[in-house]
Amino acid sequence: MKNLIYLMALLCCFACTNADTAKDTSSEEEKSSLNTTPTEEVVATPEPETAPEPPASPLLGSYVGMFEASKYDENKRPTWANKINITIDKVTDDLIYGHSVVAGNDRPFSGTMMQQGNYYVVEAKEPGDDRYDGTFRFRITTDGQKMEGTWVANDSRLAVTEREYDLEKRDFRYDPNVSLHDEDVYFEIEELYGTYNETTGEAEYITEAIWSKNASADVLTKADVENMHRGDLEVMRNAIYARHGYTFKNRKMRYVFNYVPWYTPMYTDIRDKLTDLELKNIDLLKRYEQHAERYYDSFGR
Repeated sequence: MKNLIYLMALLCCFACTNADTAKDTSSEEEKSSLNTTPTEEVVATPEPETAPEPPASPLLGSYVGMFEASKYDENKRPTWANKINITIDKVTDDLIYGHSVVAGNDRPFSGTMMQQGNYYVVEAKEPGDDRYDGTFRFRITTDGQKMEGTWVANDSRLAVTEREYDLEKRDFRYDPNVSLHDEDVYFEIEELYGTYNETTGEAEYITEAIWSKNASADVLTKADVENMHRGDLEVMRNAIYARHGYTFKNRKMRYVFNYVPWYTPMYTDIRDKLTDLELKNIDLLKRYEQHAERYYDSFGR
């Protein structure tokens, strides 16, 4: 019996010793875990910076000047010259895209380009679905300031089948205050195109009255316009459209504004650009145009 009690006491001591050992081991493992050197912090790789946009080509923009007939049929009443705006919209390596605005038309073109010395040489074609389409061949200075070249019509039956042009880069900005009689504008009093009467030897002229008011900046009244001649009223009204860069289909108005230095043909429709003041003045001018007398003088004045 004593031997049995003694054996049970030994077993209890052994069990306690194992438990303490396990506890100490666990504690050492925890201590070991706590004292372990931390793993290296993972640093996120920064996103690569977006490459800066390449500088815009100096060729982009509008080139403005006279579009002059070089091959034409006099029997078809050709227009000798119109002011043209050739705009380069996009350049990629050896390709070029743009559009031209002239005589009431806005036509796209695209073609090839290659550098030759201080110039880029371009051949670009219009779509060909308009009877007045053709091919532009021109060169632009590498600084994008000047353009010169020719245009050849697709249709050999047109009054003008080839034109030449020597244009300069120009930025367009609407300015309601620009006048037909500014100090830097020379505007000749002249015969209105197409009004010469061979029977009477008379033609309609515009007068200095076109300088009296600016219909984009001044409020016009009945007293301002009631005694003006029809041609003067028409030019004063169309000067509003010219300030907005309207390209005239009307040949008579093209002949007037072609030689106004600030005039730049930009758009075929400017109705949404007119100011409230301009709209009111246009309405007044149109009403008086209907009843105004024409101003005639002998041809050759």
